[in-house]
Amino acid sequence: MTGVVTSIEDVIDLQPHRIGAHTIFDEAGLSPYWAMVSQYEPDLDEREETFTFDGVEYEITRSNHWEGKIESPPSATFDGAMNEYKLGVYASDDPHNELGADFTFRPGFPKACHVETGDLISGMPTECPESVRVQVESTNLSQFEVLGLLQSLASYLSIDAGYFVEAHEWSRIYALELYGRIERDTATGKVAGKGGVLEHLSQFSNGRGRGEHHWDHEEIKAHYEAVALSPDNWKRLLPDQTLAKGLKCYQPKWVRSKTSSDDPLYHHKIECQYWADYYPSGETPIQWTGYDTAVAEFRETVVNALHWAGVDFSPDSDVWIEDPYFEPGQADDAIDVRPNPMPDLEQQTRADAADQLAGPETSEGAWDVLVAMTDGGGRHYQEVADEAGKSASTVYRAAERFADIIEVDNGMVRFRDGVVRDQIEEIAERWQATKDTTMDSLKRVADRASPFSRREDGEPSALERWANRHGIVVHSTTDPLKMELKRPVSLQEILKILRSGLEAAEASPLTTDRFENALIDWTGLDGDVRKDRRVVNNERFLGKHNVDRPIW
Repeated sequence: MTGVVTSIEDVIDLQPHRIGAHTIFDEAGLSPYWAMVSQYEPDLDEREETFTFDGVEYEITRSNHWEGKIESPPSATFDGAMNEYKLGVYASDDPHNELGADFTFRPGFPKACHVETGDLISGMPTECPESVRVQVESTNLSQFEVLGLLQSLASYLSIDAGYFVEAHEWSRIYALELYGRIERDTATGKVAGKGGVLEHLSQFSNGRGRGEHHWDHEEIKAHYEAVALSPDNWKRLLPDQTLAKGLKCYQPKWVRSKTSSDDPLYHHKIECQYWADYYPSGETPIQWTGYDTAVAEFRETVVNALHWAGVDFSPDSDVWIEDPYFEPGQADDAIDVRPNPMPDLEQQTRADAADQLAGPETSEGAWDVLVAMTDGGGRHYQEVADEAGKSASTVYRAAERFADIIEVDNGMVRFRDGVVRDQIEEIAERWQATKDTTMDSLKRVADRASPFSRREDGEPSALERWANRHGIVVHSTTDPLKMELKRPVSLQEILKILRSGLEAAEASPLTTDRFENALIDWTGLDGDVRKDRRVVNNERFLGKHNVDRPIW
């Protein structure tokens, strides 16, 4: 990954949307639980009473209890199951009931057993300390605010708020979501939809590691689009990332009409969420004390994605839309902003795939298997075999031959990256269009060796690999060299290709001046053919850019 990493302080803060957590408070043993037992009343949600936290009036909107499955401990004065209590606490003046939390109170103690079977309770640490366990499901509150609201609720119920200050080290966060609201035209033009950054990220969501890509553009462009990546895939893009996360951009289920642009819900949310599905059952890698670290990583993810999309991520940017819970403001800490790594990763992945295909071991049967696999995502090996007109054993031999770009899991065969699949599909389409022999262009078999010199060990030179990678056809090896790129490309793209070709020539037996003096034919995106253009003219590629100038 190349480019300068810049630490920037003027970046948008994000609003916590959801926190889901299992917390344990053990400073006073079971006393907080027994206090809840004594103070709880089923009609708490029917009382027209409020209490204040952080300048906001809250009320109990839900009050439920039930008989749990935990058998009472020896210290209890009764036998049988212990009750569990759930209170919903939300801002009294919030018509949407989206500012507050549900708190579920359960007892905790060592070696708790199921009241009916006598077995140890699953999902609860065997050596859980005597405590009250509080499950949290909050909306639009930070962790600090969740604790403050819990303490205020305790005081309102005449329970010692000091019980709920320090959570035990086993407390875990199982759900975390942060969001900002972004102007619709920016969201649909740069973040979601065709050509948006989420579509580019989706190239890394299939095959290698774990990932998912979901979208809904049926009713309106970019109504919903989401990409989830495993930690390893995020690390390929942002080296310091450690968590599985989903990044999504969406509007409400019922999208506001174009006449409602003054309504915040007319616009999109961009949201980052922890993706617990990518971890083994019961494993939650975010500790309660790791909240701030996780939030910083989420912010880094969103800010860098916006940067790669060309969106201004400063808090005073016009792209941000205030809503009842999100007020654009500056984050407390600076963020490391990185150049977009995806073009380089895609190019390297494509090059690696092409290099592996170029070997003489590539059989026609293996190639047919690869082409069949481009039709969709992961498929059962027998379906691929039927599509290719080959045997199942041919599919497995191809998977073994191309282990770097194909993976097999429980009979399902897939490319490790969407980038690889696209590369194979592109080669196949080019082959069909030109009616050329794909095998010859891929592996440079002995009877049609590359016109560029090979290394002494017989392996393709760097220049030969460059020609294979970009589909360059060499018509003449006498001076001047004559080359042709038949597929249409932009000026910017041909300059990048030639620059990489010069770098390849420097690592090949061919002298660089011969490459610089070579002539190339290529077709622009306008369909016009540019013929006999000298690679380097007056120390500029095609006479357009300085040789030493980066071309991006």
